[in-house]
Amino acid sequence: MQQRLSPNETNPAGLAFSTGPMNSDRLIQGMAEGGDFRIIAAQTTNTVETARQLLDLAPVATDALGRALTGSLLLARLLDKNVKHQYVTLRFEGNGPLGVIIAEANVAGSARGFVANPVPQDVGLDVSRAIGRGLLTVVRGTPPAGKPYTSQITLEGGGVAQDLTRYLAGSEQIASAVLLGVLNRRDGVAAAGGIVVQGFPHASPESIDRIERRIREAPPLSTLLDKMRIEDVVATVFHGCQYKQIDSSFNVPLSYSCSCSRERALAPLALFSPDELREMIDQGGSEVVCQFCGRKYRFSGEDLLALHANPDA
Repeated sequence: MQQRLSPNETNPAGLAFSTGPMNSDRLIQGMAEGGDFRIIAAQTTNTVETARQLLDLAPVATDALGRALTGSLLLARLLDKNVKHQYVTLRFEGNGPLGVIIAEANVAGSARGFVANPVPQDVGLDVSRAIGRGLLTVVRGTPPAGKPYTSQITLEGGGVAQDLTRYLAGSEQIASAVLLGVLNRRDGVAAAGGIVVQGFPHASPESIDRIERRIREAPPLSTLLDKMRIEDVVATVFHGCQYKQIDSSFNVPLSYSCSCSRERALAPLALFSPDELREMIDQGGSEVVCQFCGRKYRFSGEDLLALHANPDA
């Protein structure tokens, strides 16, 4: 019998799928308009491509999850950087054909994700229609202490970036703009990344106008990411806005990571009744598949028999 590990709200950690330093995914930070605006940007090409390969995603699913993963990494970096193990989980529950989409990331730059229906039948879907209307749940937590903070907004079909912008404005009471982009090609993800801009209360009307105008007039983010490093992309988008990048020593390496393990895979099986466990034993055991990375864990009848004999394990 095959089981699947359910997505949960623990922060992602563990095995990371690394790439070479020249094209490594990273998060950078900067300021604009003389300190009126904080800017955080991320290059996530390898992170999204890893997700595409591990989860066997169709292009529209790659695009949707790629934007969600990038968004979760940006939002996680808005948390207190001095508090370890903080994480952000984004759960998109729309009425589109992709079904539930989950993306979670922590302040250290690790992310992982899940798409309920990774290969929708309609290949012509765009991300907005593929996700549909519904509910976005944002969870912020600091395990193991404290109860996670959860907030929700409606999905109005405008896209992941628009939904996250509305979340920051409504739930966080911060004037923000979120830009996200994923460029798919036949052989995989060519470029992916995002930018979040936040205005401080002292921002002048003139500086706000300049930033908003640059955002409106900027080319599609995926087009820029395909041609430039993330550092140059941000400088291009905010040209004329006194943009300055914070020292590169503050950069954060990003990666797709999964925290699954044999012990975690076994734990959900303890929730089955003795009769259900006996049925699995009679069938020769059980296989648990992680929904975040596709890794398979095989448990023999002896493993399940020991679990059956010790239900409190």
